[in-house]
Amino acid sequence: MTAKVQDDTDGSLILAAEECPADKFEQLHSFSSHDDVIIRKLSAHGPVLIRGGRGSGKSALLIEAHRRMRATNHVFSVYMSLRYLPLLQSDGSEYIAHFCSLLSKAISQELGAQKLGVEFSDSKDEVSLQLALTKLSQDLEKRIVLLFDDAAHIGREKPLEDFFDLFRTLSSSVTSCKASIYPGVTKFGIRFDVFNDSTVLDISRSSVSGSKNYFLEVLKIRYPKLSSRSIYSDSLEPEQFANLLGRAVVGNMRAFILACNRFDGLDKIGIPDINTCFLDMATDYYWPLMEEVAPKLGVYEPLIDPSTSIFEAIIEYICRPLKHGSRAIAQDRVTIHSKIVASYAKMFEILEYLGFISKVQASRGMKSGGRGPVFSINLCSLLDQIPTKRLTTEMIEEWIEGKPDLAEIHSTSSTFDSISVPALSEEHGLGILEKSVDVLAKSKAYPYGLTDDKIARLKSAGINTVQELANSSDDRLNSIEMVGEVTIKRMRDVTLQAIWM
Repeated sequence: MTAKVQDDTDGSLILAAEECPADKFEQLHSFSSHDDVIIRKLSAHGPVLIRGGRGSGKSALLIEAHRRMRATNHVFSVYMSLRYLPLLQSDGSEYIAHFCSLLSKAISQELGAQKLGVEFSDSKDEVSLQLALTKLSQDLEKRIVLLFDDAAHIGREKPLEDFFDLFRTLSSSVTSCKASIYPGVTKFGIRFDVFNDSTVLDISRSSVSGSKNYFLEVLKIRYPKLSSRSIYSDSLEPEQFANLLGRAVVGNMRAFILACNRFDGLDKIGIPDINTCFLDMATDYYWPLMEEVAPKLGVYEPLIDPSTSIFEAIIEYICRPLKHGSRAIAQDRVTIHSKIVASYAKMFEILEYLGFISKVQASRGMKSGGRGPVFSINLCSLLDQIPTKRLTTEMIEEWIEGKPDLAEIHSTSSTFDSISVPALSEEHGLGILEKSVDVLAKSKAYPYGLTDDKIARLKSAGINTVQELANSSDDRLNSIEMVGEVTIKRMRDVTLQAIWM
């Protein structure tokens, strides 16, 4: 879940939950009854993985679980973001040493913050860390919950096996590990069985037919004015508006909030306003995501073009019956034969992670024979390719209802025949680290990016690349003229957004 924050520099600053100031988190975040169920599972005993795409609300749920556990006297919890460059650039014993040291420091800081009067030693390996956690539980007479955020990076998979080995090793009768992962993570290591060694919670909400009140509940809490019937035209209800926006962005909370921001302040909302919102989101939200994510993909960076081509091919296939007059409304979900999905697995993973599509079912029988996963398509991009580009009441009703009639791309289809997959090189560092700090300028890709003035000041101080900025200490940044605490935080936030997903 994301938050809209005001500051002296930018009146519409959008921050990810993990970048939200702690003293503003409660004010800027709210949770539905559906979220409460997930938060309780994150607080309960046992290892848990929450899985969802970028901006789906994983971090907000982990942080809120930590906040609620902090307020009780029965458990000691630690929230730890793994957005740490050395972790991204190491593996094996080096990764383990970094991880154990970071976690030790995070535990010590949490003990100090809660004034519990207990010391925790700095551990450099998993065995001593496990023993220290057992002793800590005995000293506190509490069970321990460790919440790991951003454990996986789609462009750097080698450390994942090391992380999941640690996840399994640290989980015990007194310590519960929880972590956020993205759809498509497969490298769990030989010691970690994802379904036997953890409970996996998918937080995707791409379908609104099964939970019609979820997005309305979010709307009531975050945008009370948008939940009032009086603001809508005769053809729209608040519940219909909330569910349509939720369905349009395939349940992605960050995109949902960004879409709602476009209506905040309007005195009247009708279908033409939603139409405009969808077309604008297709242009200035979805496609810029491709531009932003490309240099973060590491060895997979060459796959961004075929990923784009696959999505365009799916949309074109879905819209073809409209162009030929055999359908009046485009089907918003498609079953794609498992053989095809397997052939382009990483590209589908990228599209799902970014919220262009969302997997609704892992496997479904096809009329044309065989089986395949069912994907929901974001309605913004779909509407943008419909010949009329016009949203109608009939479309709204069909797309929200989620009718069982799905489009199908069967195993012998020529839909993807023109798409070639380039050979991948050996795994290397992320391209974004070598980019000039110019890429961090405020843009559609980086809505809370840096001004030209701040970029010029960084360069004059000898900080020319994203990696140099990431590695610069606060003292070094603070020594730059006209760069203070607020600006340093802005620089840190946009650097984190640039490197992580």
